[in-house]
Amino acid sequence: MAELRLNKTELKNQKTLLDQLSKYLPTLQLKKQQLQVEVNNMRASVELLKDQLNDLKSILREYAGLFSEFLPQNLSSLIEVAEVRTGKENIAGVEIPHFESILFREIAWSFFTTPVWIDRAVADLKSLVTLREKNKIAVQRLMLLEEELRQTNIKVNLFEKRMIPQCRANIKKIKIFLGDQEIAAICNAKIAKDKLKKKDAVKEEVGA
Repeated sequence: MAELRLNKTELKNQKTLLDQLSKYLPTLQLKKQQLQVEVNNMRASVELLKDQLNDLKSILREYAGLFSEFLPQNLSSLIEVAEVRTGKENIAGVEIPHFESILFREIAWSFFTTPVWIDRAVADLKSLVTLREKNKIAVQRLMLLEEELRQTNIKVNLFEKRMIPQCRANIKKIKIFLGDQEIAAICNAKIAKDKLKKKDAVKEEVGA
């Protein structure tokens, strides 16, 4: 850290820095608040998706016995993911992914050799896979937002607890030093004036 210079130029620089920090801090604090709201919402979304996943898993487990009895292959072989489409969005200055859609390949099966409930089972399985992809992306979103919140917290604390207090302390230190110098200069000037008066008085006495 550079040594603090105790002069008027440094005093001006410290005042300018304090003004900049004081103006930027509310922006950081607002961003922190926005991020906290988004993180809380995203945590709730992740929990909701987890609950929905668990509910669907319970439903699909009910099909398990039927699959082994009526189908030669397992349920997962009846669907195939072709593409998961995602996009990007900006939240509180953070670019994060968002789920758009999921495409499944069409897999044909015989309507005559498969039971009538297979359509519902496949639909439920597709919903499960969709929820898993949504949850995966939601977790990514949450991690990115939490990291940005952590970094913003660090900056806010740095401004509030270190940089602004240090800047104010520097200004106070410089003002005290300059004030002491001004007092010292006045005192020296007064002493010099008194000496000059005495010298003039002595000259007058000698001249008399």
